[in-house]
Amino acid sequence: MANYWVLRAESADGAIIDALPKDSPTNWKFSTGEPLARSFPAGGKVSFSDHFPDRRKLYDFVRNTIGVILASSRVRHVLEGLKVENAEFLPVTMCDHQWGPVADGYGILNVLGSQDAIDMEKSTYDISALSREISHVSNLVLTVGKIDPQAEIFRARNMMELILISDRTKQAFEQAGLTGFRAHPAEGFDDMFA
Repeated sequence: MANYWVLRAESADGAIIDALPKDSPTNWKFSTGEPLARSFPAGGKVSFSDHFPDRRKLYDFVRNTIGVILASSRVRHVLEGLKVENAEFLPVTMCDHQWGPVADGYGILNVLGSQDAIDMEKSTYDISALSREISHVSNLVLTVGKIDPQAEIFRARNMMELILISDRTKQAFEQAGLTGFRAHPAEGFDDMFA
């Protein structure tokens, strides 16, 4: 069976973003796996969170509290090199705490569609009464044989905020020297400890 990894933006000292650009689609739409390019504002800006005034360092993956993947153009180029077609890059300008532009070439990586990746019988999880989606997983067990072997980056059906990557993608990220991310083994994953 192929190995898969849960993709998370992680850094001890990196900038943290806590709001989407002005006039963006509603927050929950970013975890539907649906295209958002038409409704995403051109020239959108995000700024470093005032709650973390000392965190100014930018990595290829930027931590945020809004449940999206904020990534650099380097991430985009690696995915293009892997021929990933199920993602759209929604450009944003990164700004400091005073809204001064500090970097272009960043964007929200919106992963489109999903894979039937979670073994609902064997995994341990909580379901949200509101969305009927998995809200917390304490022991992730992947389905055997249901994940498209060509899938390099994908959302997990039933927990659309969970982004998984293949071994090939993880290796490509590492070989490119991408920063600010951690790939957690998907089997047995517990989101309380990630």
